[in-house]
Amino acid sequence: MGQHRAHSGHSHSHAHDNTYLISKNKNDAGVRITRLGLFVNLGMAMSKGIGGYYFNSQALVADAFHAMTDLVSDFMTLATISVALRPPTAKYPNGFGKVESFGSLVVSGLLLAGGVAMGQHACSALYSQFFVDAASIVEHGHGAMGHSHSHSAADMIPNINAAWLAAGSIVIKEWLYRATMKIAKERKSSVLASNAVHHHVDSLTSIVALVAIGGSHIFTGATWLDPVGGLLVSLMVIQAGFGNTKAAVYELVDVAVDEEIKGSVRRAASNPLAQDRETSEVQVRDVQGLKAGQNYLMDIELAVPANWTIEQIRKVEDDIRLKIGSKVRGVRRVRVKFVAKDQQQVDFTEEFIGADISPPGSPIPDEDHDHKHEDKHVHSSTNDFLLRKMGDTAPLYLGFDLSTQQLKGLAVNSDLKVVCEAKYDFDADSEGFGIHKGVITNEAEHEVYAPVALWLQALDALLERLKEKGIDFSCVRGVSGAGQQHGSVYWSKAGEYALQSLDSSKPLADQLDHAFSHPFSPNWQDASTQKECESFDTELGGQQELADATGSKAHHRFTGPQILRFQRRYPDAYKNTSRISLVSSFPASILLGRIAPMDISDVCGMNLWDIKAGRYQEKLIRLASNSANTNILEQMLGPVHFDSSAPLGNISPYLVRRFGFDSSCQVAPFTGDNPATILALPLRPNDAIVSLGTSTTFLMSTEHYAPDPATHFFNHPTTPGLYMFMLCYKNGGLAREQIRDHINAIIPSMDHTYTRTLKSWRTFDDTVLASSALGQSNSNSDPMKIGLYFPKPEIVPNLPAGEWRYEYLPQDQTLMAEPKDWRKPHDDARAIVESQLLSLRLRSHSLVSTSQSHTGMPPQPRRVYLVGGGSQNKAIAKVAGEVLGGVEGIWKLDVGENACALGAAYKAVWTVERENGETFEDLIGGRWKEAEFTEKIAEGYQKGVWERYGMAVEGLEKMEHEILRNEGRMT
Repeated sequence: MGQHRAHSGHSHSHAHDNTYLISKNKNDAGVRITRLGLFVNLGMAMSKGIGGYYFNSQALVADAFHAMTDLVSDFMTLATISVALRPPTAKYPNGFGKVESFGSLVVSGLLLAGGVAMGQHACSALYSQFFVDAASIVEHGHGAMGHSHSHSAADMIPNINAAWLAAGSIVIKEWLYRATMKIAKERKSSVLASNAVHHHVDSLTSIVALVAIGGSHIFTGATWLDPVGGLLVSLMVIQAGFGNTKAAVYELVDVAVDEEIKGSVRRAASNPLAQDRETSEVQVRDVQGLKAGQNYLMDIELAVPANWTIEQIRKVEDDIRLKIGSKVRGVRRVRVKFVAKDQQQVDFTEEFIGADISPPGSPIPDEDHDHKHEDKHVHSSTNDFLLRKMGDTAPLYLGFDLSTQQLKGLAVNSDLKVVCEAKYDFDADSEGFGIHKGVITNEAEHEVYAPVALWLQALDALLERLKEKGIDFSCVRGVSGAGQQHGSVYWSKAGEYALQSLDSSKPLADQLDHAFSHPFSPNWQDASTQKECESFDTELGGQQELADATGSKAHHRFTGPQILRFQRRYPDAYKNTSRISLVSSFPASILLGRIAPMDISDVCGMNLWDIKAGRYQEKLIRLASNSANTNILEQMLGPVHFDSSAPLGNISPYLVRRFGFDSSCQVAPFTGDNPATILALPLRPNDAIVSLGTSTTFLMSTEHYAPDPATHFFNHPTTPGLYMFMLCYKNGGLAREQIRDHINAIIPSMDHTYTRTLKSWRTFDDTVLASSALGQSNSNSDPMKIGLYFPKPEIVPNLPAGEWRYEYLPQDQTLMAEPKDWRKPHDDARAIVESQLLSLRLRSHSLVSTSQSHTGMPPQPRRVYLVGGGSQNKAIAKVAGEVLGGVEGIWKLDVGENACALGAAYKAVWTVERENGETFEDLIGGRWKEAEFTEKIAEGYQKGVWERYGMAVEGLEKMEHEILRNEGRMT
């Protein structure tokens, strides 16, 4: 229970944290050590109580009572927790947490009363020793019946055997402290750490008892030491009882939560608001809250722009509630109040009605109100898992995302609603790896790699965090995941056996160090394989031939070139390698308890898989292995899982025992992070996603396989016959930001009521919208202005860093470099947005098809979804509709920060719950609530405008070819 106990200047929770006490997972090490502590308390309370009485020790009796209060508290917890954690109802809108607060008051009262009684008894014993005659008179009267007697010094000395009980208590409690703290550090669990400190502090009272008992025997005439020890222990108990009673009363009278909780809530709300451009103007004005048992009921006041719509406000409310609930432990309700930013900040007491306003006497009921009606509806919050009843057996599905800097995990229910999420940040949370932004960099050789043991530590910790947030793993029916693409993990010859022999009492990282022939995994940022890429590009005749077979030309980060370099650089490690996993199939292997096959989509990111033939490309396997015997490397790579709907198998017995998973929980195939992203929508054929982040990524689901060295094709992660088309640009948001900053530095804002900062997009947007398409005042005669802006070397097209500005006259298809009438940076604003979108259209136009419902329109995407920071920019959205089209328009897609993990969780739902023959699109598309995640933000196809940009596409292509020739990069 949420009591607080103080002991001689230090304090801790009076009862153990309930997370492990009430858990049903008997195989979990944390549960076992917590329950062991409960039984130890029971045994010690009985033994010290009986021993203290039998061996005549006041100090030991007091220590026994101290241990007994722990038991009463624990059992009171068990008695009240099932009621306290019930979800709120219409009749009890704040939930039932006060039941636990009342239980705390009962236990605290017993603690206080018992401490006073023990103190009184100890004082009586001291009085009888120091004032023997007076004590005799008080006890026996003046010569009553002529009888008298007195206690000798020997009678007052406690039996020396009492010291053995006190010493044994110290040893046992200190052992429990170390054992619990060891597991707490392995799990990074604050819950177990708190329980460990509890054991440590409990041993202090036994030390007091031991000193008192021992001193009584060591020092002559020191019989008073034992009752003094009892008095000291009783004072500790009284102090704790008073503090606990005070805390319980405060909870019952609704005292405000402490500043630490308020600060945590404020940070959980402020950080995501500040990071999102759309909400960066929102201010957290005030945070208040109440505590009810373990539950925090929080109120937060946000100041928003006065012109915001209800829809914008509601979205922020939902996001804030979810963020606070997922990041601040114990929060069960978040009530959000919105005020206009220009409104003067006032104290929260403004909500209270003054006595001069309230009517006298009892309130007068409405005549027509039916008082016999009782509302039976229970309304769930945005994150209904936070209010889920303990023991709820509704099926859950987990999705993981192993990215460069974090491991994320979330749970959804069958309705696809996110009910819990957690993350493990590699830089902030890991220990002993020497990483920066999740990786280790060797600049001399252009190597970027990550320690595999880091990921093991992360998976252990993430599962622990999900459990601490309330996930009952026995309810999880399916698991899937995503991983950063192209990276590889090298298993040793002992790897498979190591996975099958895991000890559930130990964390993964402590058991699998010998399971890998190489301790590191190359990261997608690695650029050490230039020599190997050149070999891959020429092995089948050229870059186009390689792309025809594998979906992509050779890239530094792709697994095939990385394997070739690995076997050249680490020949002994390569010989000791039994299997090679992709980053995506690596966590799947841990969850399965055996090395998992690769996914049919992620295998396409290796430059080794022949997509159309559906098998490894023999020449490329021979090249990567540097051997004529292709069987060796194919055996290392293992089988490929073709049927995306079929599970890989049941979850590992290790995880069943350690975390309480049901043994029937199924592991669905894990895939790459980009394929998982298109599952989070879920993306339909002929739809496109444009990710407008620091870089730009373009994703499409298409039936057409038309590979090109500038693009990527993968098998679709769930649907045979579909392909995932992908374009990646290094220069996206970074290039736009440079133009924005230049504009803000020299162009006055068109809105004089708006306070501009250097990072503001307002003037950039105004400039884009005020400029004519392609810089043409007259579309029939003026040339088109087209620019390329690459602050960093670009891969599409393959050009160095630089800026190029051209004019293109479509009538005679002529180009002119660096036109004199180009106004910098005015014309750059629209030109950079147009050129980035024209490049997408140039490279995707052969993949789109005519809409069956709009046969009069030219081939174009059905919908274009914008994601990332740039999706908030309405000027970019408007130009996107003009350039790319979109039969149904331009839409903003917001699935939060965990799109990859969400897509993986959806895949787990589909794998487990699908009917025979039911496609991913049918099942997930039928349950996916589009209105919660998408919003139409601009019109799509506009006749005449779209065709005009079609001519600009031709101009961009000519311009790129000319620049490539001038830079000596034409192939």
